[in-house]
Amino acid sequence: MPTPPSRRSSLTRRDFFRVSGAGAVAATAAAGSASTLNAQAPAGSGAASAADAVGVGFIGVGIRGEILMRTTMAIQGARIVAAADAYDGHFDRIKELAGPSVSTGRDYRRVLDNPDVQAVVIAVPDHWHVPMALDAMAAGKDVYIEKPMTHRWEEGASLIAAASTKKRILQVGSQWDSMPANAQAIEIIKSGKLGKITLIDGRIHRNTPTGAWYYPVPPDASPETIDWDRFIGKATKVPFDAARFFQWRLYWDYSGGLPTDLFVHLITGTHTVMGVNDMPARVIGSGGIFNYPKREVPDQMTAIVEYPNQFTLTLTSTANNGHNFPPLLIMGTEGSLEYYGTRLVYHSEPILENYTYSTNHFSKAAKAKFAELHDLDPENMRPRATSSMKRPEPQEIQTPGTESTQRHLEKFLECVRTRTEPTENAAAGHRYATVGHMVNVSYRAQKPATWNASKQVVELT
Repeated sequence: MPTPPSRRSSLTRRDFFRVSGAGAVAATAAAGSASTLNAQAPAGSGAASAADAVGVGFIGVGIRGEILMRTTMAIQGARIVAAADAYDGHFDRIKELAGPSVSTGRDYRRVLDNPDVQAVVIAVPDHWHVPMALDAMAAGKDVYIEKPMTHRWEEGASLIAAASTKKRILQVGSQWDSMPANAQAIEIIKSGKLGKITLIDGRIHRNTPTGAWYYPVPPDASPETIDWDRFIGKATKVPFDAARFFQWRLYWDYSGGLPTDLFVHLITGTHTVMGVNDMPARVIGSGGIFNYPKREVPDQMTAIVEYPNQFTLTLTSTANNGHNFPPLLIMGTEGSLEYYGTRLVYHSEPILENYTYSTNHFSKAAKAKFAELHDLDPENMRPRATSSMKRPEPQEIQTPGTESTQRHLEKFLECVRTRTEPTENAAAGHRYATVGHMVNVSYRAQKPATWNASKQVVELT
């Protein structure tokens, strides 16, 4: 790939699909029976026989759940045993992928009651995340729960406590924790090549109706094929609406919108490469509905996230323009790092001071004397030591590795087998989701949201 220009590089279509986790999965996942195992073992684990494979149950096999099911089928040491969903049409897709022996049904508790299931993957609307994860751990199952871990920031403590007391593995599914570029990015940051990092800019943009969550509705969707009451749960009761069922991200009752869907990826990546284990002190959220009126959550959001004495994180996402930016741009006093999840672009940015502009108001004599006193080249008014220095060309760094969703699931299954704590455990998932929740709290109240560390609560100021 040619060296990119010194300005920000665009996020290519290839990069976008790798970052989103959807592209490579479709190419690697293979259909087969529930007990079929891929011949390739995940990194860090030994070969596993079918008898030793972890029995996996799925709760929710919609857009993301189907991707996770296909990905699981590509992983050595896993077998799909059972699945539950509130839409009957997904049962046909499950059996197309995993074979007729997989048990299916609307009641997720049957998955939890199945003694052949050791671990469950939960990929359902956000308002069901915590109840299902708590039920799963109470039933003795390990849990892979899609991001955001919680629907409200107040729920995080319950999952942290349950994972500890029940001695269960709980891994949150924000796969940016497992991006191939992470190790190299961490190495560059720790080396000091960027200098003092003060600002990180995060962006994910889209410009299609499906990117704005107006997902297609299957032609057989009806009150007969959808368990509406099960979908609604404890949310506000509303009449049956098939579009609402499949486009649930548009509504506050089931979703946190852009901050907890897309910002959480950027927050996960930032915390991972920067080694942040704290909540931000203050978050200011701004946004609105600018282009898609038939929704409750904004179609555009921006936030300022403050980590005192560390750095400021800015977050932006719009569903109304697809211009490409690096998902994360990490900016330091001596360099910048464009982070694409699957590759990096490093910019060395030495300080090339130039006093021409700031001394033009001096008289010629004063300007010459200033140059003499400060050892400047009188031709360009730059320090002689850097007078001929040019800004280096950016350096593209390829970071090959396993696709992030697959690697994230591999790490979860490794933790299930070895009983070791995941890096993206309940505590980490709580932090990442809570930053997103703080954006929403601030936006909806039109006030800054702060984290009270002593009380462990979000407050408005």
